[in-house]
Amino acid sequence: MPVVTVTSDWSKRDFYAGALVGGLLGLASVYEITHQIHPFDVRMGVFVLRQAFTRFPAGSMHILAVQAQATDQLPMSVAFYQGHYFITVNDGRFSLLFDNEPQWIRAVYAAPGTFSEQEAYIKAVRAIVEDKLQEMTLPADMKTEVRPSAVAEKDYIMGQVIYIDSYGNAITNISRSLFDRVGAGRDFRIFLQGPYTRIEKISDSYGGVRPGQLLALFNSVNLLELAVFMGSLATLENIGIYDEIQIQFSKHG
Repeated sequence: MPVVTVTSDWSKRDFYAGALVGGLLGLASVYEITHQIHPFDVRMGVFVLRQAFTRFPAGSMHILAVQAQATDQLPMSVAFYQGHYFITVNDGRFSLLFDNEPQWIRAVYAAPGTFSEQEAYIKAVRAIVEDKLQEMTLPADMKTEVRPSAVAEKDYIMGQVIYIDSYGNAITNISRSLFDRVGAGRDFRIFLQGPYTRIEKISDSYGGVRPGQLLALFNSVNLLELAVFMGSLATLENIGIYDEIQIQFSKHG
């Protein structure tokens, strides 16, 4: 049976997730990525789905149900990218979700209502499963939004926190490849929240440091992650989403 994943800010205490699963019975097998996205935090939903979707088989359908109230100008849409279908509002988030242009985008229209997006999700899945996209959807162009990127010069990188995980670890938009290219093996200091809190080495894992000690590592998706071993960096260092992270490299190798 076809696979559908759901990433939402609905929380399991409400009926929304269950109602969607019920509406998809017989069409697909539904798997939860998470229903714990912070309310209305589209970028958090995009980040989580970006990291998870490649683990699912080609042909899977991925619903991003975060602040997804569609309008005539910003309709619910289906995008096809890297062999997967993505179903969400076409308001710019596709350009944050994908590294390149999708193969195509189709708009899905449903009758207006207080929870009309649920009917649009079901309609989109049905159109894909029954091979009726041409009949049940309309072609559309992708809306775009600027993705925050790290800024690099000869001796420094300026990035920002883009995600705080449930352990209080801060994931940044500084990639391993950018760090290696700019740093070229030089000594460095990573500054958090100004010049007084800093890290001067990259760890291979969370082990090897004392409990409560700051550390930096490149995580499984090769992004710089800052943490406190057996503690919450977000709480102890008052780090939040979009906070700046600076890396200063020595001027000599």
